[in-house]
Amino acid sequence: MSKKIEVSGYVIKEETVHSLSHSIMPGTFVVEINHPFPGYYAEAMKEYSKPRSVILMTKKLNTWESILRTSEKLKKYLDLDFNASAAIMYVGNKEYHGIRVKGLEKFEDIATVQKAFVDEGFKFAKARSKFKDDTVLIKVKKFYHLDEVGEGGYKDATQTDVHFALIPKKLNWEFFRKITGKIKNNISDSNYDVALVTFYMNDGIQDALRVFKPRMKNDLLEEIRKTYLDYIAKYD
Repeated sequence: MSKKIEVSGYVIKEETVHSLSHSIMPGTFVVEINHPFPGYYAEAMKEYSKPRSVILMTKKLNTWESILRTSEKLKKYLDLDFNASAAIMYVGNKEYHGIRVKGLEKFEDIATVQKAFVDEGFKFAKARSKFKDDTVLIKVKKFYHLDEVGEGGYKDATQTDVHFALIPKKLNWEFFRKITGKIKNNISDSNYDVALVTFYMNDGIQDALRVFKPRMKNDLLEEIRKTYLDYIAKYD
């Protein structure tokens, strides 16, 4: 029987984003993530008629706790089912703080959610220069429900296409990006999306890879983990 655990943590991923100018509060700064899992080819080619994942940029850093408490309150009286979390978008040496929102059924709901957050005291950033298919780094805080699947491996109990592979240390993004390119050229199946995750678990911090691939076999997860471990040991 697999071991089930619930942990918190954050994911760091490279995404392409574009600015939204419609269905938002006038003059505010909102970006939409174009394709949530760009490394998986079929997912990257999908077209969507509803919001995928949007970040509502705020004037200041808001705590994860305040965002969670407020979003739970809003969902009760807005009659909308959505997930909100703390997010940071990195563009060069700039940081933009915001609220990552996903799960909305239509674009018009974005302004509704924004106005409700404003009523609760949140302040949104003013519109900036437009982003159009720009590549950025995004950090999002999350809760994870995990099922153990072998040594150093977990699957997401709420997202069946997502798995995790534990690694021994935190990786610099540029190092991670470079070895990922090499690994994808030397592995049995390169059609998956990978990002960096940090879990708060077992009374400490545990770094991991987040791997997205529908119907992924445990053998591939083990191969991915072993290959990353080999590269980490080689360049450590």
